[in-house]
Amino acid sequence: MNDKLISFLKENEFVSGEILAKNLDISRTAVWKQIKSLKEMGYEIESVKNKGYMLVSKPDIPLPEEVKAGLNTKIIGKKIIYFKKIDSTNLYCKSLVKENGDEGIVVVADIQEKGRGRKSRMWSSPFGGLWFSIILRPEIPPQNAMILTMAASVSIVEAIKEVSDLKPIIKWPNDILISNKKICGVLTELDAEIGKINYAIVGIGLNVNNLIKKDLQDIASSLKNESNEYISRVDFLKNILEKFDSNYDYVRSFDYKKIRDLWFSYANIVGKKIRVNREKDIVLGTVSDVDETGCLIIKNDKGFEKIITGDVTFL
Repeated sequence: MNDKLISFLKENEFVSGEILAKNLDISRTAVWKQIKSLKEMGYEIESVKNKGYMLVSKPDIPLPEEVKAGLNTKIIGKKIIYFKKIDSTNLYCKSLVKENGDEGIVVVADIQEKGRGRKSRMWSSPFGGLWFSIILRPEIPPQNAMILTMAASVSIVEAIKEVSDLKPIIKWPNDILISNKKICGVLTELDAEIGKINYAIVGIGLNVNNLIKKDLQDIASSLKNESNEYISRVDFLKNILEKFDSNYDYVRSFDYKKIRDLWFSYANIVGKKIRVNREKDIVLGTVSDVDETGCLIIKNDKGFEKIITGDVTFL
């Protein structure tokens, strides 16, 4: 109901309660209650006797009514679920897939209390950022699941470049940096069996307009800090979802090369000397390639070595 009312208010200046009631097929009392609900959500609506209601401004909050308005996607974003506060959008998606949640559902929150990144590291998720997860059911082999993270990273970089003059760089395996500071992390979690992915959840934590904790300011930043401009979270999220939807088409058609080529153009990693901290050892070498399973191929005095996981530092 809210989305129909908002759409009608956007298309008009002042509109009477009588006209709203007629077009929405509800009572005028119900219209008043809906208007009150929208005001509580952050919409500024002016009410004038004998003239009706007029939408003055809308909140920059990723509400389903706002994100879905004009969203041009085929799969991703078919349904948007919003929370003011949640423990983790990835965890909520896991509860949805147990109930056969549809592919393309996006769960977004203003605040995550238990946001986490790779290796279960805490991810600070205060108000002002974009914290969201997407349910996917790709019919690709589990060993190629890294292509989902790569497609998501490419989509985020494309969206950042469209709304700013910033120059984001993808850092293997799942970070996006600007000025060598972390802006975004992508966490892809799978439920799979031999030869089949039952579902994948792509979780994205993106510092947009949020404040960065003092103890993180040496290694992390936000788009607002780097661009000196406020970024509309609603418009930016729609941009990301549309780009990811388009890039997901390449994944579904097994065109991994397209995604890898885009990823390489933003990663700038081949030929770089790196140190990889793994759980039990440290590996030094020069990046030769990233294969179709998303593993780093580095060259050192031992020859070529495949790196499946680890923390990378450029030398």
